[in-house]
Amino acid sequence: MSEEISATDDRRPEAQLLDRVRREGPVLPLAGGVTGIYDPALATKVDKANAEHLQMAESLGDVLFRRNKDPVAWRDIRALLTEQSGRLSTPEHMRRLYGRMHAYLGAHTGRQQDLTPLMWKTVSRALIPLVIDDLREDDTRTMILEQEMRFRIQQEQTLTLRQRISDYRLMRAATRVIKRALKERLRSGVVHEDFAQSLLTLAERIGLHRVTYLVSVQYIAIAGVPGLTGACILYAMARHPEWRERIRAEVRALDPDELYTLPVRKLPCTLRFIKEVMRLWNTPFVSRRVASCDIEFDEVQVRKGETYELSSYIQHHSEKYWDDPEAFDPDRWLPSRRSNVKGAYVPFGFAPRACVGASVGHGQLLLFCALVTRDFDFDVAPDCAPRMRTAGFAVPADFRGTFTLARPSSGAAGSTPPAGVHAADVQLAG
Repeated sequence: MSEEISATDDRRPEAQLLDRVRREGPVLPLAGGVTGIYDPALATKVDKANAEHLQMAESLGDVLFRRNKDPVAWRDIRALLTEQSGRLSTPEHMRRLYGRMHAYLGAHTGRQQDLTPLMWKTVSRALIPLVIDDLREDDTRTMILEQEMRFRIQQEQTLTLRQRISDYRLMRAATRVIKRALKERLRSGVVHEDFAQSLLTLAERIGLHRVTYLVSVQYIAIAGVPGLTGACILYAMARHPEWRERIRAEVRALDPDELYTLPVRKLPCTLRFIKEVMRLWNTPFVSRRVASCDIEFDEVQVRKGETYELSSYIQHHSEKYWDDPEAFDPDRWLPSRRSNVKGAYVPFGFAPRACVGASVGHGQLLLFCALVTRDFDFDVAPDCAPRMRTAGFAVPADFRGTFTLARPSSGAAGSTPPAGVHAADVQLAG
């Protein structure tokens, strides 16, 4: 098969930007007074300097109702969420996460369908209880609808006024669900194991309305990138079936419960495969920040209030940091070939503002690879020609196919959900 991305396709904005970086250097003036910073070392320095001064902004309600709350540094919020991400990566949590993905995919087998939204739903819906758990059935439906609305917006990118109004109402409904659930926790004193619980410890300091906002931000974070990454992983398996078989062999060699301990040393091919997918199709391609202070490093000068841009796409596709960067080559991650450029690979975003749920996210991708190779099989429809659509996000297109339950091999886990899956988790499969 031909390579997934052509480095010379100048129709793509990201390819045009990469060509400009080659010609003009890694620090560029962009439209609207934005400064583009595309060198790994400089990007790390600038983002670290900016993060040190970041505080949670006042909401419109704070200003209108003159609510005075102590300023909270984003690093304190990140610390809470990062610690909770580690706690949510235990074998029991991974078992439940796998069970939710299994239940959803198992309910959607046996018919041809668009595999991109199917993978997105399989991955994203399973994450809902990790953000906020134990919702009422009708509230869960509201959160699912809001999540699917965000996926639609990412795909369409242009909306009518009527759609905007409808979507705003749905977002407000989801916010009310979160606030109501948090209020009930404060009233009852019941403690849950999710990201919302870690943020609720800030309620007395910053107020429930701002905690609700923070939980909403975490909910938005699971509505896009994780599911799109799952779709990209499946796309890569379809295009490179030899790697699909290598992954299948690795996960089937594990004891049934061993998978939930995330034994990366026993899954070297799977790990390299995931890394390469996230290098080639990391989403989103660019990130923009507003400077919280004046920043000066080498040739970079960004004043407080100005905007600067970083790009995982530029760093992941530059021949300065990678051999044959447009080729899909998981073996580039072998110790003997690994890139030595610190900071060039940013699969979960730029430190120190990388994804706070990286522990959970990385674990879920390992589980996902096992799910679609060990417990399920898929076939791509013969009349479609899968391709990767890039418009700020990497999205597999014309990617239709059918999932079926896998026939278990000797000693494999089989195609039933793992023991201990909760009834509330199975509800998400609807």
